[in-house]
Amino acid sequence: MEALANLGIDWKLLTAQAVNFLILLFVLRRFAYRPMLDFLEQRSDRIEQGLKDAEAAQVKLAQMEEREKATLAAARSEARSIVEAAEASAKKRDAERLIETEAATKRFTEEARVKIEEEKQKALTEAKQEIAQVVTASVEKILKETVDAAKDQDIIKKSLH
Repeated sequence: MEALANLGIDWKLLTAQAVNFLILLFVLRRFAYRPMLDFLEQRSDRIEQGLKDAEAAQVKLAQMEEREKATLAAARSEARSIVEAAEASAKKRDAERLIETEAATKRFTEEARVKIEEEKQKALTEAKQEIAQVVTASVEKILKETVDAAKDQDIIKKSLH
C-alpha cells in the first residue's frame, strides 16, 4: 500500500472508485445493456424473419410464375386444339356441302335428262300422230276411198316402219 501511496494513489479512494465502477457496471448492465441487447436480439430476429419471409415470397412468386406459364401453355394448347377442331369441322361441313351440291346437281341433271327424254318421246309421239294423220289424209286423197279404222291403223303402221 505504501507503493501506491508513493505513486500518489489513495487506496481508499481507489477502492471507492472500484466499488462505484462495479455499481455503475451493474446498473448499466441491468438497465442499459440488457434491454439494448434484448432489443438488438429482437431486431435481429425480425430481420431474419423478414429475410425468411422474403425468401418464401420469392419461392411462391417463382411457383406462381411456373403455374402461370403452365396455365398459359395449357390455354394455348386448348386454343390450338379448338382452332384445329373448328377447322376440321369446317372442312367436314364443306365436304358435306360439296357432296350435297354434287348430289343435287346430279339429281337436277337426271331430272332434266328425264324431262328431255319425256319431251322427246312426247314430241316423237305427236310427230308420229301428225305424220299418221298426214299420211292418212294423203292416202285417202290418193285412193279416194274411205278406209275403215282397222285398215287405217294397218296402213299407218306399215308407213311408219
